[in-house]
Amino acid sequence: MATEAAAATTISVLVAQESVSLTYAGRGAGERVAGLHIHRHAEAFYVLEGALTFEVGAERETITIGSGGFVAVPPGLAHGYRTARGHPARWLIVHARDGGFAAFMRGMRDGVEVDWDVAPVPADGGLPADRAIVARPCPTITR
Repeated sequence: MATEAAAATTISVLVAQESVSLTYAGRGAGERVAGLHIHRHAEAFYVLEGALTFEVGAERETITIGSGGFVAVPPGLAHGYRTARGHPARWLIVHARDGGFAAFMRGMRDGVEVDWDVAPVPADGGLPADRAIVARPCPTITR
């Protein structure tokens, strides 16, 4: 069940080290979070509530994952994402290496522009979509 708090834009940096950052995020239903881009580091997403729709790879494959789902994007793989329509979403984002992401988030909060490891998609579209790691939630085991 979605909460009212999840409908608002929420970003909290939970871990910020050079080697890794962990961020908690929440957005309302159907909101574009990030347009297509690439990184020189890996980025991963774990959906806590709602669903995220990703566009990945040179083919611009669309992938939607719900609560308990996971997507990992290797360096050089084009990706963008939005919350799915109908429900707000909450998720965790891991950047490994941080690539300046935590500083970028703090800069957004403080109204300061911060450079970080984000780049436009190359002319050839980058890596193919099958380089993304996608894991759907495991079924619950009850005894």
